[in-house]
Amino acid sequence: MPQINRILLVRTTFMLPTMMRRLLLLVFLAGAAAAHGQAPFSHTTPQSVYADSRGLFDRALYSPAAEGFAQVLHQVDAQTDLAEQAAFFKAICAVRLLNRDAGDQVLAFLDAYPSTARRKEAVLEMAEYSFNRRKYADARDWLRRLDGLYLPKAERAEVQFKLGYSHFLLEEYDLARPQLAAAKATKYPIAASAQYYYGHIAYLDTNDVTAMENLEPLQNHEEFGMVVPYYLAQIYARQGLDDKLLKLGESLLKNATAKRTPEIAKLIGQSLFKKKRYPEALPYLAMHRDMGGKMTADDYYQLGVVNAQTGRYKEAIQALNKIPSNGGQVSEFGLYLLAECYVKEGQLEEALNAFKAVSELAKDPVILEESSFQAAKLTYNSSSPFGNAMEMFKRFLVDFPQTEHRREANEYLANLYITSKDYGRAMEAIVQTGMGTMAMREAYQRVAYFRAVELFQVSDWSGAQEYFNKSLGYPQNLTFVALSHFWLGELAYRKGDAQEALAQFESFLKTPGSYTLTERPTALYNKAYCLYKLDRLEDASSAFRVYLQDAKKGDRKVADATLRLADLYFLQGKHALAEEYYRKARDIEANARYGGYAMYQQALCQGLLNNNTSKITLLQTLARRDDSQDAYGGKYSEEAQFELAQTYLRQGANTDAEASFKEYIRRVPNSEKARRASLNIAIAQRNDQRLDAAIATFQTIVKTYPGTPEAREAITTARSVYDEANRIDDYLTWVQGIDFAQIRGSELDSVAYMSAYDKYASSKFDEAMGAFDRYMKRFPDGFFTVKANHYAGESARRLNKADEALGYFRKVTQAPVGEHHINAWTWILRIVSARKNADEMLIAAESVLALSDDPSLLREANVAMMRGHQALKHLEVAYGYSEVVAADERNSPEVRTEAKANMARNAMTLAMGRRTRKADFLASWGEDSIHGAERGWITKSLTAYADLKKNGPAVLQAEASYYEALILYLHGSHTASNEEIFWLIDNLPGQGEWRFKALLILAHNYAALDDQFQANYTLDFIIAENFIAETVEQAKVFQHLLNTPAEDAAGPEEETITEMPTLP
Repeated sequence: MPQINRILLVRTTFMLPTMMRRLLLLVFLAGAAAAHGQAPFSHTTPQSVYADSRGLFDRALYSPAAEGFAQVLHQVDAQTDLAEQAAFFKAICAVRLLNRDAGDQVLAFLDAYPSTARRKEAVLEMAEYSFNRRKYADARDWLRRLDGLYLPKAERAEVQFKLGYSHFLLEEYDLARPQLAAAKATKYPIAASAQYYYGHIAYLDTNDVTAMENLEPLQNHEEFGMVVPYYLAQIYARQGLDDKLLKLGESLLKNATAKRTPEIAKLIGQSLFKKKRYPEALPYLAMHRDMGGKMTADDYYQLGVVNAQTGRYKEAIQALNKIPSNGGQVSEFGLYLLAECYVKEGQLEEALNAFKAVSELAKDPVILEESSFQAAKLTYNSSSPFGNAMEMFKRFLVDFPQTEHRREANEYLANLYITSKDYGRAMEAIVQTGMGTMAMREAYQRVAYFRAVELFQVSDWSGAQEYFNKSLGYPQNLTFVALSHFWLGELAYRKGDAQEALAQFESFLKTPGSYTLTERPTALYNKAYCLYKLDRLEDASSAFRVYLQDAKKGDRKVADATLRLADLYFLQGKHALAEEYYRKARDIEANARYGGYAMYQQALCQGLLNNNTSKITLLQTLARRDDSQDAYGGKYSEEAQFELAQTYLRQGANTDAEASFKEYIRRVPNSEKARRASLNIAIAQRNDQRLDAAIATFQTIVKTYPGTPEAREAITTARSVYDEANRIDDYLTWVQGIDFAQIRGSELDSVAYMSAYDKYASSKFDEAMGAFDRYMKRFPDGFFTVKANHYAGESARRLNKADEALGYFRKVTQAPVGEHHINAWTWILRIVSARKNADEMLIAAESVLALSDDPSLLREANVAMMRGHQALKHLEVAYGYSEVVAADERNSPEVRTEAKANMARNAMTLAMGRRTRKADFLASWGEDSIHGAERGWITKSLTAYADLKKNGPAVLQAEASYYEALILYLHGSHTASNEEIFWLIDNLPGQGEWRFKALLILAHNYAALDDQFQANYTLDFIIAENFIAETVEQAKVFQHLLNTPAEDAAGPEEETITEMPTLP
């Protein structure tokens, strides 16, 4: 027990039994009086002797009283009450005279009179006797005899305290605790002492909460106040109650002796250390050291930490260097911190040495892990073209799979992957890191978005949709939330799901912050198109109006939106508004290619508004205009001619109508409307009563277009003309000679066809195919043969039977040009495109281009022409179509990217031809008269590659950078070529193939710059990494040439530079 406890126990022992000491004094005085002589008892009766003895006892004359009580016991029967009383007082006298046999006498009394009413008094006397003589074992035993006896509350409290105190000094803490607890719960003065010892037991048992509850109230106690604070300080330190320790510590430190000052300063410093109040902890921990406190490895470590945390890295290094190397875990942590301090001081070499040392001596796996991790971080922060921090972190995660730094390591990996634009692996690293922090959730959102865009650019729409939705799963950054909705809208629209696309575009527009995004005008534009697709024409009109109000000057989509708004007003019958917007559309320069259509529609609106004069003027102007180079190939110039004739016919200007229809037939003799124009000529002739001319025209139509609807209509309409001309017999003769004019046969034909069509209309496509086949077998030259083939093809297509669909659609295209030709050629194009049949792609695409006026189909056909010619390696033709596709902003970004890649690669191939040696190429570079075309192709290639480098996906950026570096090398600009290669390495490290090909050019550049060391170092790196076998072999060949004397081999600049990439 500490000395302070001993002092306290002695003081407490002599403080408590004050009454006992006074009684003992009286006992000694009584003994002294007896020693000077006491008169013998004068009375002879037992009662009188007992009475005299009680008088002596009451005056504390215990010795003569004891003799009298003994005399009584000899005179009376032991079973009398007088004997019992005499025996009791005789035993009490022995106790108060401190006789050695006092305990035996009390026990004898209790044994003799087991049911005595004096039991409690006897036991209390003996307990007090033992307690005062510090015979705590005896006191404990006597006090226990009081169990079950009635005691007043005050007396009971004192007994409980003394019993608890006896147990305490006998180190019987479990027995002491309940007695002291009971005593301290009373309101008597003894409660404070009981509370102290109860708290002291809790302190010894490290039951600090209980100890504090009992000791804290005694801090200002008269007897215990000087001692309690030291125990509390230790308890606070042990419990980590730093605030309380600090509050108490300052007063302790002020009153502490020189001997105690270092220890108290250390406690204060450690508490401040644990609270990370390092600047405040520093002077206390330094005081502990400076005032001679014993310094342990832990003390030096803490001193090092507070110095480091306050930016005193040199002082921290001094302290940490004093930690012995055999100090166990503290040594390992200290050495690790020492390495960090070296880093702070810029002593990176020393830091690396320290990390290495700690990783070698560490037995603690955590320290080993930490030092390895820091080494990887240093590598990360000192990245070089030949370094691979990525591999360091990957190895770290393999070696320490349960590391608490998995998140941070994966963050570094994620950053590396993001930097290299390897978004797929970046996603994996972020998932491994976990989504516990907002930063990681935002990183996940951002990388998932870029991964989705990457997949979108290569037409992996399902993958793109998955990752856009993953990005939306962590809506941290509202910009990426908005953009994900935008692109999901684009995806849905391309899949034909206008409803979903509309929902996504509206989500984009409702996302806070979307107003400032450059995609907002496009979202408004696309929303309008979705509404249009859903036949919500009025809503679509409003949406296009909102877009036009919001669009910025120069936005190319303004032209199309204006035109679409005019179309919507036209469809809704709002012809005045439609006319206004068709006129506005014509005035927009970007709509020049669609001016014919706008003018045509404007003319129709004028007619519907009964402004026929204006309509005719517009139609005449358009009909005379050469629009063959517009978006529709001059179709609306022809349509204007037809509509002009129709207008004349409706106004009764039959001569003008006939002339206009004839002009239309002259211009487009093979069009479907040419047959209708012929019919209208006959009608105009009949209207002018030129009946014979009309009859001749009807006969020509039947002969020229047999079996067509127009031929059948001519037969029907001609009957009235023949009748009017009184030539009905001629009509019957004429009709009998027409084999397809049988009425009964046509009725059967119609019934069979409509039966098949009903199945098609009910989406019973399998049954419909069989029905159409049976119809065509029964009526091989039937009226509906073309339609039957068309709808049979549609049924097969919807059943995913591409071969059957292809056969039906081809039969449609073999008939005269009709209403189903465009659709048939379109699906032929799509089927053969999916099969990558380049020859058939070209045939189908050319047919679509010739027949269709739908801008989207024309774009699709141009893409097919590009891909077909590219597949057949018709490089110049493919370049031309790629240029058209790339220039059309209505094509998807990924298709335009593909077109730009074709342009870049084809132009490079056409320029370089078969020359792969630098000397061959440079020889042609400067020959203006012969090789100017090749220089033009180089310029075109580099222009396309520059666009891809700026806007393309990572793999095309790498390819573009590589070829720019190659051309610079071939042109002799070796330093510039190296700068381009370093750009590729720094910005696109994930593109390994192009990186190593570029490193081969780097070696050539170094060789050309007479830096043979760097050239060899680069070639060694290529060979050691062994990434691409072909590149490794080229590196070996070049290294051999590089290190072969000039007289033994051709110079290094005469070898093959590289193979051109395989063109798609």
